[in-house]
Amino acid sequence: MKGLFLPLCLILVLQAAASRMLSVTERDLPIPGFSQIPSELGGWKSNGEQAIESTVAAYLKPDDYVLRDYVSPAAGSSINVFIAYFKSLQNAYGPHSPKVCLPGSGWLVRSSSIRNITIPGRPEGFPANYYVLEKAGDRILVIYWYQNNRHIWAEEFQAKLTMLPDLIRYRRSDASLVRLIAPVLSADGEPESRVLLEFTKLMFPPLLERFSSVQ
Repeated sequence: MKGLFLPLCLILVLQAAASRMLSVTERDLPIPGFSQIPSELGGWKSNGEQAIESTVAAYLKPDDYVLRDYVSPAAGSSINVFIAYFKSLQNAYGPHSPKVCLPGSGWLVRSSSIRNITIPGRPEGFPANYYVLEKAGDRILVIYWYQNNRHIWAEEFQAKLTMLPDLIRYRRSDASLVRLIAPVLSADGEPESRVLLEFTKLMFPPLLERFSSVQ
């Protein structure tokens, strides 16, 4: 990866310069309507819609988002779901990485990796960031990735790598952040990991449907 750093930086700089020179007018896209994701997924039930803080909303400026807690008495756990959609990456970075904002809120990273999540009907799976964080004795498990109706990726720089080709081919550079958080109560976190991955499999089909509606 180190050997790719300078070529990737060069590509990003060239793409940024090219996108400014091209001044591509993007299509006026509809929003995905994340609020239409079912409030019940398997044995999980949402306890209602939440709003992000006004300062956070002013900073992120999402064009659409959903923030919910899903609870499962059978699993004995809760999962916080945050999905934010940005119509364009031309004039702003777009999604704000949880690996930046969570440590900025005092959470310490205990482990991090990129894992491939396999989903029924998608044998190749998709890459997602997998983090364990700790603050004041509390631990959380965070899974997040970036997605639109064309790509799914884990690394932020990949959004920039796909922006110019998508602008030219589709006249769009939209992207979303999908972030799931679960509390970790066990010693090794494996039970929570299994639960969160199973929830991801439940949520992915309606999530994919929302992205497919943005054509």
